[in-house]
Amino acid sequence: MRTCAFHGMTLALLALGASLLACSSDDSQNPPGDPSCTAANRCTFFASGTSELEIQNRIATIRSGESVKFGEGTFTFTNQIALPSNVNDIALLGSGREKTVLDFAGLTTANDSVYAQYVRNLRIEGFTVKDPPGNGVKVLQSTNVVFRDLKTYWSSEDTSKHGGYGLYPVQSTDVLIEKSLVIGASDAGIYVGQSKNIVVQNNEAHGNVAGIELENCFTADVYDNEAHDNAAGILVFDVPNLQQVGGHDIRVFKNRVRENNGTNFAPSALVRHVPGGTGVAVLASTNVEVFQNTFEKNKTAHMSILSFLVVEQTTDPNYAPYQWPSKIHVHDNTFTEGGTAPDISKELGALLTLGQFPENNRVPDMLYDGILPPGAQGPNPQRICLEHNEGSALSAFSNLHLDKFDRTKLNLAEVREMNPPEFVCELPPVPPVRLP
Repeated sequence: MRTCAFHGMTLALLALGASLLACSSDDSQNPPGDPSCTAANRCTFFASGTSELEIQNRIATIRSGESVKFGEGTFTFTNQIALPSNVNDIALLGSGREKTVLDFAGLTTANDSVYAQYVRNLRIEGFTVKDPPGNGVKVLQSTNVVFRDLKTYWSSEDTSKHGGYGLYPVQSTDVLIEKSLVIGASDAGIYVGQSKNIVVQNNEAHGNVAGIELENCFTADVYDNEAHDNAAGILVFDVPNLQQVGGHDIRVFKNRVRENNGTNFAPSALVRHVPGGTGVAVLASTNVEVFQNTFEKNKTAHMSILSFLVVEQTTDPNYAPYQWPSKIHVHDNTFTEGGTAPDISKELGALLTLGQFPENNRVPDMLYDGILPPGAQGPNPQRICLEHNEGSALSAFSNLHLDKFDRTKLNLAEVREMNPPEFVCELPPVPPVRLP
């Protein structure tokens, strides 16, 4: 017996051609040999041409253990796709990111094109989100979330029409983002915020303000990604005034971070301060390991380690202890052709032009702002450790000593240090992330 995904259908309607509707247990409605949408999996299949109303009605009634799948083609939406809350073991699937396109150019009712909240065991896979007016795919306060084989992009050359985030899990636990592509986000292409236990692997991000960003996250692995032609490649930030502060235990490794020299077109938010030409920047985080990455032609600086104070002041008492980076281990990376033309439209980029660095005034491969917490003592109290990196021998690293910088005298060339030996050190490896 066939079971239709819409409740209350009569047998007479089924006999009169309900196969045109999205039903869940007739293999003839599914691509031959496709195991992901069968009766056993309680899956509803939408063929090209299915109406938005029919699709939205079905998605609104998903129960735990059910899924929906889009066939090949373009599906146009004027309303948000919102998965029900407090359900478990559900999936929103396409037939492949180059085969299934969900077009949200006409969306006027919401900021997030695809949205889910309070879901346990959620899989979102195999489609493109085109022209979301706000964010592409947002998942909030969920557990065991998989983003796979997705694409989000904005087709307009007018960046004022681009939304902030492509793939956007927030306040979630056990998050996997893999094999996806994001182009054109006005904040971050792949953004994970205030989450725990995260893996971001085998993705590509280009044309965004930030390619990949982790913000206020606990335990994360970011590896085997390609971040290129963004304003900034990969950001590991910890910032105030959020529910979760004190980001820690993050590994960034085996990524290719190249030619991130785009214009920073962020309309607002903290990321607007980041100069174009940034490879990887770690801001006010703890126990971060950056290793075995390849950096190429990032014109402002390949690798920056910064305190929050270099950007703004904060009055958040919960954040006060976390304003300074600590236990940052940068090792076994390869740096080529960076720091050749800092972005002077941003304060940090303009500041670097004052450094009078050696080797044709090229900015060093690795920078540390040198701002210390009150009472910190010793030559390297924050344990910033740099070792076994391959780059320019003359300008591998600089402690900028912005704690001694005088804005009236513009004395960066006098206070900055080149290759101070106390920063050649080793830290214990950050533990790898284990997803369930």
